[in-house]
Amino acid sequence: MERVFVGNENPCLSVCEETRCAFPGYESLCDVFSKAIARAATGKGKERHASPGEKFEDQFICRGTREEGHGAPRFQAIKKITEAKRLDKDAAIKELLDAMVYLAADVIVLSEELEITKKKGGEDW
Repeated sequence: MERVFVGNENPCLSVCEETRCAFPGYESLCDVFSKAIARAATGKGKERHASPGEKFEDQFICRGTREEGHGAPRFQAIKKITEAKRLDKDAAIKELLDAMVYLAADVIVLSEELEITKKKGGEDW
């Protein structure tokens, strides 16, 4: 996947501040994505699915997508989104952040597949 940030330029070091955000005017979006990353890196997902030092793209959330197909993370995201509708606001936010992580895993695997297709000189889809 093409990287947007290079070197030390990393908006995920902490929640964006107006003076630090790589995309001025998008601090609130950066904040939401940072919260989703924090849930994946420190929460239930890490405890249940990650081995110590294992990169996100090597964790089950991505491996499972490679093995079972793109319907797997999309279904999980739909489950989280549906669940959020019946929960209080705090719990709904957590479910929606988790849905973002499932969709990110899908994007990572899709991007890997696209790179393979490009290297083979094939058409996308």
